[in-house]
Amino acid sequence: YLIQSNSRRLPGGDTSLLDLSNQGLHKPDPRWFCPGELHTLILDQNHIMKLEHLERNDALRQLSVACNRLVRMMGVSKLTHLRTLNLPNNSIGCIEGLKDLRRLQWLNLAGNNIKRFCSFIVLFHFNYAFIISLCISLTN
Repeated sequence: YLIQSNSRRLPGGDTSLLDLSNQGLHKPDPRWFCPGELHTLILDQNHIMKLEHLERNDALRQLSVACNRLVRMMGVSKLTHLRTLNLPNNSIGCIEGLKDLRRLQWLNLAGNNIKRFCSFIVLFHFNYAFIISLCISLTN
């Protein structure tokens, strides 16, 4: 009940979007996820250090975890339907977990501490425009 009262959903009570921004959260709760229902999850401006339990929501298409305390992005590796991944202003040091995200169209890693690509080969399945936007995000 706490989650529903604090979350913002699309007009009409659409359950495909869950916005838990600025709630002081430290980690995702597995009770938030029901397979096939949630398409957009926004966890911006919290205190999340690790992406956990996301694999329970196999239909997730958009994920935003901006302005948190993430140091790794491995938790996204099983979200094979993901199209948008927004992870700016965290403490991520290595780009990883993208190998199976074949539907990913937009990635924002600006404002992180990126030092290396953990698996550079994973970028070959992305189109040229994606790679350019990734490089721009890394330099900002």
